[in-house]
Amino acid sequence: MSWSLHIDIQRSQYRAGDTVSGSVCLVSQCAKGQEVDAGSITIEFTGKSTTAKHWPGIPNSMKLFSFRKTLFTGPRRLYAPYNLIEYTNRDNWPFMFTLPRDCSASHRDSSASPSYFNSDPNQPLPITFNDDNVQGGSCSVVYELQAVLMSPPKNGYYTNAGCIQKVEISVRRPRSIQQPNVNFNTKSATFTYRSLLLLPREDRELAHRSLTFKEKLKLKPPSTEHLPKAVFEIRMQTPSVAIIGQPLPLMLHVNYNSEASTVPPPIFHLKRVTIYLCEETSIWGFKRAGEHESTRWTKEITLQEKEFETRRPRVEEHLDLRKVMDTIVDPELTPTFKTFNIARTYSLKVFVRLECAGKDHLVFGDYKRCTLLADEYDAQTAAYNEPAPVMDDEDNDPPPPYNFVTLEAVPEYSVQTHHAGHDRNNQTG
Repeated sequence: MSWSLHIDIQRSQYRAGDTVSGSVCLVSQCAKGQEVDAGSITIEFTGKSTTAKHWPGIPNSMKLFSFRKTLFTGPRRLYAPYNLIEYTNRDNWPFMFTLPRDCSASHRDSSASPSYFNSDPNQPLPITFNDDNVQGGSCSVVYELQAVLMSPPKNGYYTNAGCIQKVEISVRRPRSIQQPNVNFNTKSATFTYRSLLLLPREDRELAHRSLTFKEKLKLKPPSTEHLPKAVFEIRMQTPSVAIIGQPLPLMLHVNYNSEASTVPPPIFHLKRVTIYLCEETSIWGFKRAGEHESTRWTKEITLQEKEFETRRPRVEEHLDLRKVMDTIVDPELTPTFKTFNIARTYSLKVFVRLECAGKDHLVFGDYKRCTLLADEYDAQTAAYNEPAPVMDDEDNDPPPPYNFVTLEAVPEYSVQTHHAGHDRNNQTG
């Protein structure tokens, strides 16, 4: 076929409630142009949410909305110009649709699990989405314009000869909360550390004890009861909600137990931080027998990683990690959302390594739910509820309420050197 339909739209990204306008025209691949016999030209605007398991791979499609308009009714012979420059008002047909703010899926399965998906019969229009997993399955939310030219009937019969052209558009949804109220999940570990390095250099020799006869013969392990002792708790706090493209509010605390310790509070230095994000996709699709079931797959992402090799920030009671490293959420991530048969959620965990008196202390975080909100804010979308954050372990001791912008950019740094010494430590938690 030496000619085709062309769909021209003003932009490629839209929001719920926006007007999608453009035009449809005929374009010829012949340099002189050509004439085309047309019976009718229609355009259809649809939104679909489709899922398919890896096996048996039967697509389960839910139509979110569908609009159809007839642009031309013949039969008539139309002229298809060689390129778009030769357009005239006679050669193209304008159209206009309004993206709905709400959607109601047809063929919605009422048995879908409400814990994974949004089971409301009417809900906000979901964002454009696509995810394909080799073992789990695939899913997509697609908004599409489809123009169809039907040829006129010959001898009273339609020959089905014609042309179809499709164009996808991207639909995004701004967040309705300008600054969310952040709750925190906490991972803590308690340490008891004994070492001569907890003392000032001039006092270490005085506190040194010679080995006993049995200790020299290795009949019993060396006692550490005489060594200085430091008892402390390290707590890592991760938020239950964050905004894409903005820094994650990650709070590190060191609570020193002066009553259980035998030395004044030592200096703690931050050595390493790794931030992991786990994206989880859930779909509702067909089983082999024709029934429905849910399937989920996950992907772990290293969001940020920072090694403090020489200049190490001191941790005095608490430290906002935004001051010492980049904690920005990747702008390319998809916001948390749930629709009839697709859900995208996230979990967050942080690995922290602290150094105190020549000894490293590690805190391995657990994955906790974290709702990611869109980077764009629009107060007009406030009528819709954001996905509620799922709290695994809400912290009863939130971080100190201080303004991050007005404080100094970074805490005090130190250059570290390592010393050898007689030490013993244990960890609980």
